[in-house]
Amino acid sequence: MSTDLLFVYGTLMSPFDHPNARQFHAGARCLGAARMPGLLYRISWYPGAMDRPHESINPEDSWVHGELWRVDNPQLFDEIDRYEECSPNDRRPHEYLRVIRSIETIEKSEWQIAWVYLYQHDPQGLERIMDGHFRTEYFKP
Repeated sequence: MSTDLLFVYGTLMSPFDHPNARQFHAGARCLGAARMPGLLYRISWYPGAMDRPHESINPEDSWVHGELWRVDNPQLFDEIDRYEECSPNDRRPHEYLRVIRSIETIEKSEWQIAWVYLYQHDPQGLERIMDGHFRTEYFKP
């Protein structure tokens, strides 16, 4: 399964203005606000999303909010893989893995299949971003 859609929830969202975000924004089109079932953590100056666990997490409190983008050039995914340090040439274990998930658009409340980068390490000890919104004030590299 493949798609030209990418759900971003962190430093590639439209409010961010750094070289990797500018490159991404130049090669993709923002389709609007979206969300996915999951949990969001502050890893450092950037976030990491994880799938919603099945045990004892209230589904109403476990959404990751971000933006849905259409990627115009498939080679841009290779560039983003390098930015997320999960390309075949990056050292393992990778911090992120690009996977396909169901994403809900906010405006139309429609479900789409999109790529998303999910955090792969144990989140124990990390700050959970309870409302699922990564904000620009977190971005202090």
